[in-house]
Amino acid sequence: MQQDKSTKKTEQIGKSVSSEEQLSISITEVIKLFKLPTGKKDINYQKRSGVIVSTVLIVLLLLPFVGASNIASFFVKSLNKTRQGEKDVFYRFKNNPLVNWRNLLFLIAVRFNYLISQTDSGFEDATQKSKKIKAIIFDDSLMKKTGSSIEGVGYVHNHGNDIHVLGFKILVCGFWDGSSFIPVDFSIHRENKSSRIENLQARLAKKTLKKKAILLDIKNIADKKKSISKEVRSLRKDLRQKETKTKMSKLEAKKITSLKLANRSLKKKRELQIICADIIGIENEIFELKSNFCGLKPEEYRKQFKKTRKRNSPGYKREKERDTSKLDSSVKMLKRVVRKGFSPDYVLTDTWFFCKKMLEAVMESPAGIHLVSMARIGIAKYKDIKTGRFYTPKELIVKNERKNAKYSRKYKAKYICLYAEYQGIKIKIFLIKFGKGRWRMLVTTDLKMSFTRIIEIYKIRWTIEVFFKECKQHLLLGKSMSQDFDSQIADATLSLIRYIMLSYYQRLHYGTTIGGMFSVLSQQASKENILTGIRELLTELFEIFAEINGTDYFSAYEDLLRSEKAHPLLVKLGWETENLAA
Repeated sequence: MQQDKSTKKTEQIGKSVSSEEQLSISITEVIKLFKLPTGKKDINYQKRSGVIVSTVLIVLLLLPFVGASNIASFFVKSLNKTRQGEKDVFYRFKNNPLVNWRNLLFLIAVRFNYLISQTDSGFEDATQKSKKIKAIIFDDSLMKKTGSSIEGVGYVHNHGNDIHVLGFKILVCGFWDGSSFIPVDFSIHRENKSSRIENLQARLAKKTLKKKAILLDIKNIADKKKSISKEVRSLRKDLRQKETKTKMSKLEAKKITSLKLANRSLKKKRELQIICADIIGIENEIFELKSNFCGLKPEEYRKQFKKTRKRNSPGYKREKERDTSKLDSSVKMLKRVVRKGFSPDYVLTDTWFFCKKMLEAVMESPAGIHLVSMARIGIAKYKDIKTGRFYTPKELIVKNERKNAKYSRKYKAKYICLYAEYQGIKIKIFLIKFGKGRWRMLVTTDLKMSFTRIIEIYKIRWTIEVFFKECKQHLLLGKSMSQDFDSQIADATLSLIRYIMLSYYQRLHYGTTIGGMFSVLSQQASKENILTGIRELLTELFEIFAEINGTDYFSAYEDLLRSEKAHPLLVKLGWETENLAA
């Protein structure tokens, strides 16, 4: 009974109505529309101690709206200081490896699509719907952690400042329906140590070959210098016997050649020093990787939290997924998302995801799906359809910039459009230069794509960057400090579900931002939370006052309700007379 009372109380926390922005429904009412699962049927979790799963989920979803970063702070803020034991219900739920958080996220995403279809049906005709671009977007982001005891945590590469940071990488698959972005699936990864060692060993092999080549060059230069020195000595002997202009000019030429060889030898020796320093650095890094665990010291790894899970349970699968390649994970996600009924026109990715594996995954998907991706201007070669020759992107720019480059006034960009093949797959390449910036490359499997169209489509990818910013800033993404990896998955899923629900809220109130809505809703929720606590205290004080004065509590209560002076005060406290009478 005690737990039921507390859960009823927590359901009131998220209620909020902003007259300033004319918000017509509260966040708790939005949550109700999504029909959260109640037990084992949907998320493989059996309720315990009479606590309904949907109630636990609602409380967890409301945490950031009441200014709480975790369960402990929530209980303090909601004046539940005398009920500390109830926190175990929430911790057990988040740490349970049998909870299918992936399925829960899919259920919420599918429900979002259904609710939006019901909302938009009266405002859009078939023509407007057909014009909307739908896309699946992939991107990853860093989740920093401060404790090395967190299960599975390690040092991951931060591309922003090119350093390794303690934490995880979260890979998100999102769906853009033409108006809103929602996360549909995700996976959490750490740096795969074996693949890093393999990459470093490959780099070491290249550096070693380069070192041998430089040493060979230095030896050849030294041999040439010796032969030239002999020729110079013989020319000087001849000049002592008989001096001629021809012999003098030959001697000067040999001296210049000897000086050039000396300069070349000096450059090669400097280059050799740099290569040797790089080799030592790579060898040290390989040694450190082999002697530690994902950047952690042996003693730190031994102290790290470890947990045994049932084979083939959702938590076991997510743990195994942690050490897989992000590229393999994104291909699996794409197949899952399409199988769940999300039908995109395009798959949008950044440079890191562009490869043969991703191209094949998109090509094998249902007809009509195309890849639009940024690609790296590196050493990879593309087969020019016209000439049949292979070129790197830089070679294609040099070859086509003068004759085939065009200019877009709309985007103030110079671009080159080419048809090519990448590892046997036909693609269309757009080499683009905005203003005085550097050249960039966009690639698509849609061979009919125009320059304006591909820019408009690729701009949609920015929505996932906004998503990461909003989730980290407002919705507690990456803020979990739990040692249990199951709890890390749970907290990330809850952050993504909050974003989906706020996206629906935003759709109903066009023109508001996620951050703006979060601010309004959290302020109103905090205000309602304070009023709830005040109401409880006043009720207890009123009971004590009635007892001291020897009056009947219910009679005094009825007199208070009938009082015209008391009514406006009760309304301000959030007490409606109808509710009080009931």
